[in-house]
Order: sequence, then C-alpha cells, then structure tokens
Amino acid sequence: MFDHSREVAITGTVTEFLFRNPHVYLYLDVEQEDGEVVNYWIEMSNIPNMIRRGIGLRTFQPGDVVTAHVFPLKDGRPGGNYSWVVAADGATFD
Repeated sequence: MFDHSREVAITGTVTEFLFRNPHVYLYLDVEQEDGEVVNYWIEMSNIPNMIRRGIGLRTFQPGDVVTAHVFPLKDGRPGGNYSWVVAADGATFD
C-alpha cells in the first residue's frame, strides 16, 4: 500500500487529527504548485506507540502548519504512512 523505498516531505495546514485506534490519522490541506489545495491523509501508528513518541491528543490542532515526512501511497493518491513530523512549534516527532 505504501512505497517504503522513498520518503517525501509534505507541508500543509492541519484540518483534522484523529487520535484513535487502531491507527491515528493526521489530515493536511496542502497547496500544490498550481494553487490547488489537496487534502492529504497520513496514517500513523496506534495510540500507545504515538504516546511513546510524544504525540498526544492535542499535539496537532486544526490550523497548525506542519511538515510531515511520509512514505507515499503506491497508487499516487494524496496520503502516506508517517515517518516523522515537525510540528507548528518546531518540535520533531519520529
């Protein structure tokens, strides 16, 4: 499902952060080169793993601008599997 042979960085505005099992999801509005805004979904791990990495229920808030490093979807849809994220305050979570 994910292309683990490459990692891409996606900078966008948080639209939603779902802190739930079985996987946590981060949704970002990302402006493309042509000006179109595309909503990306980023699949993260489960809640216990996210907490161990320092990510909690309120780590990402709608309106925050973050940079997510992800393994993209193989089929080219806008999304991927979380590798690491730089939060709005500059904190790094990997």
